[in-house]
Amino acid sequence: MTRCYGGIDLGGSYIKAGLLSENGEIIEKTVVPAEVDRGTSSLIKNLRSIGKILSESAASNACELRAIGVGSPGTIKFPEGIVTGATPNIPNWVGINISEIFTDFPFPVLADNDANCMGLAEAMFGAGRGTANGFYLTVGTGIGGALIIDGHVHRGASFCAGEFGHMVFVYNGVKCKTGRLGCLEHYVNAAGLIRSARKYARKYSGSVLRGHKLDVVEIFDAFNKGDSAAAAAVGENAEMLGTAIGSVVNLLNPEVVVVGGGMSQGGAGYIDLIRSSVLKYAFESTTLNLKIEAAKFGNDAGWIGAACLNIG
Repeated sequence: MTRCYGGIDLGGSYIKAGLLSENGEIIEKTVVPAEVDRGTSSLIKNLRSIGKILSESAASNACELRAIGVGSPGTIKFPEGIVTGATPNIPNWVGINISEIFTDFPFPVLADNDANCMGLAEAMFGAGRGTANGFYLTVGTGIGGALIIDGHVHRGASFCAGEFGHMVFVYNGVKCKTGRLGCLEHYVNAAGLIRSARKYARKYSGSVLRGHKLDVVEIFDAFNKGDSAAAAAVGENAEMLGTAIGSVVNLLNPEVVVVGGGMSQGGAGYIDLIRSSVLKYAFESTTLNLKIEAAKFGNDAGWIGAACLNIG
């Protein structure tokens, strides 16, 4: 019987899940509402339900479900699966032992930080496949990061490594939602891009972005069609993001940088701008063999990486 592995990606709005073969092939996937507003008990019930769905799915696909992995926001003590750090989009989640939610299931369950899972998916089967040292980031509503060093997820002394979005980017800058000043996330996340687009739309009178509510999809669509305001906003965003990535490249000298999350959907032009900025700000010696790529798996990366926690 074919072996398969389950992955669950817990988000503030949805739980994404699926089955993965040991060769990284998607067997089946599903999405259900997380319903975090209904409280911790309801969320735990939903996670158990999705675990049962994966078990049933494995049986219907004639594969042996060997284990399940769970990716969750927050700092996760690994391999125990205990949430030890703040999760602002999931109230009262700190202190929960995610693995223990599934103690009566007939296979092991591992849990890790969701950004680590994204990085693991891309490192094992995606844009970073074949490399041992990589920096993986998600850019969207927030900014997360994962470090793969010598083929292993680097979690840090207290499981907090990779908090790329909360590097201080501007000394004494704007207050972040964490309460700290000048965090990168404030400047280059989706909301930052929208603020920038509004600014440039006022400057360029012929822009299609002028005079109405904006979202990231609309901005990138205008950018890819050559709109001047969108080009200025996206260029500024990519320059700032590339500057910060350049610092990471100088520090870690990775083989690959992979950009995922909602903002990576900006397309090849956006990635090219980020790449140009990194090459400008990182040492030439650290970028000699550096690849900078868009993530392969998109919104599936979280659950795929969670499944990968049990592969290999």
